[in-house]
Amino acid sequence: MSLAAEAGAVSGQRVVEVKGLTKAFGERTIIRGFSTRILRGDRLAVVGPNGVGKTTLVKLLLGELAPDAGEVTLGTGLEIAYVDQARAALSENLTLAEALSPGGDQLEVRGRPMHVAGYAKQFLFQSDQLRQPVASLSGGERNRLLLARALARTANLLVLDEPTNDLDIETLDLLEDMLADYDGTLI
Repeated sequence: MSLAAEAGAVSGQRVVEVKGLTKAFGERTIIRGFSTRILRGDRLAVVGPNGVGKTTLVKLLLGELAPDAGEVTLGTGLEIAYVDQARAALSENLTLAEALSPGGDQLEVRGRPMHVAGYAKQFLFQSDQLRQPVASLSGGERNRLLLARALARTANLLVLDEPTNDLDIETLDLLEDMLADYDGTLI
């Protein structure tokens, strides 16, 4: 397996600025009065037990979820790659090949054309799996597919929500090495 990420164009110095962020669901307040500034090259780990609002915070930072109060400002020149723990970006009706390369057998990998089978092989997928529907993939295979999609393009902001879910030890080691070498901003 081969994991690589390319940061691409340099973003503005300020990647995300948060002021007085508050978010509640019904009576349950998840975040109250949170402020922070994420700068180019920062590495932010959001750590906590299940259900405390880590994914909610990530979605607020990306503008995918509106806050109840406060504001989130994204910086300039951002190229965002986001791997969602819910794997919502994967359509279960597509084949693995279609999920990687809709409309053909070639995809662009960090600005260079590559055959979908060759790229899939870098993420431990065999040629016969290319015709399998996403619905038939295991949790680890779906996570590798999402990583493959995210890492195919350049991104100066890499957002990985629960990136280690269902991954085997070899893939975890490769992911750790790739993240250590990544030049962009990481959440």
